[in-house]
Amino acid sequence: LLAGHSPALDLVGVSTVHGNTSGDNTFANARACLAYLALAHVPCHKGQAKPLCRPEISCPEIHGPSGLDALDGSPLFPAAGPDACRVADENVRCIQAMYEAVVAANGAGRKLTLVATGALTNVALLLSVYPELADEAAHQFEVVLMGGCYGLGNTGPVAEFNIQIDPEAAKVVFESGARLTMVPLEVTHTALATAEVLSRIGEQTPLRAKLCDLLCFFKESYRSHFGFEDPPLHDPCAVAYVIAPSLFEAEHIRVDIETGSSLCQGQTVCDRHNLKKKPKNATVCFSMQVESFWDLMLDAIDTCER
Repeated sequence: LLAGHSPALDLVGVSTVHGNTSGDNTFANARACLAYLALAHVPCHKGQAKPLCRPEISCPEIHGPSGLDALDGSPLFPAAGPDACRVADENVRCIQAMYEAVVAANGAGRKLTLVATGALTNVALLLSVYPELADEAAHQFEVVLMGGCYGLGNTGPVAEFNIQIDPEAAKVVFESGARLTMVPLEVTHTALATAEVLSRIGEQTPLRAKLCDLLCFFKESYRSHFGFEDPPLHDPCAVAYVIAPSLFEAEHIRVDIETGSSLCQGQTVCDRHNLKKKPKNATVCFSMQVESFWDLMLDAIDTCER
């Protein structure tokens, strides 16, 4: 919704990945979202259905069995029919489509930003097969991800879900040399859908009612599992960074991914004070102007309805 209806961005494609639910479900959900949100022209690519080398993990306790449930337990959006939105050619693999999008954007004098809001499996494969994307002299390319934390985790004591479910993929991405920005839990946990925010969204149209339904479903999940009175809106924070990086306090530091510990696998070890003296490899966000973030979201909702 935010990426497709912000005047600052040109959404050139969507890819899906395992995580909140199965790979089949995330692909169906992405198509349903695109169809419902007036983005049926955006190509949708089916990505990886499992981590690089670990068993698949999903999160139905937070997102419902479908991965995108409404309060009554039904799917939030109607399923997209075969002609409802643009499904990418299955013979063109997800990472190939991503690479071609970078080349096309650069050829037109534009930078392409890959916004990762789930496991980094697709991104790791992209940067492994096309390592030249990390060469800033050759390509205008950046990865902005929602994930990680520099303190407490959400599905592990010190690990955030997107990183924890495929830490090897995250390690590949963080050590690839690509330009990288991390929007962690500490920032997304400030983007709370308070009663005031829900009132601003309203329920006077079917779209607004569905968005409030989604946030209220998430509210009940977060209250029961984490004790939050209001639910945070994680993924759009990464999109907001691409639109308006000035809304964020950020710092270029060293981040390493823990893959070998039974206690803290998936931890994003943030060396803000450069104690290890290792090369800095990621811009990490530490705060966000929350009211301005919600202004971006409300503007996107208005644009979508028009």
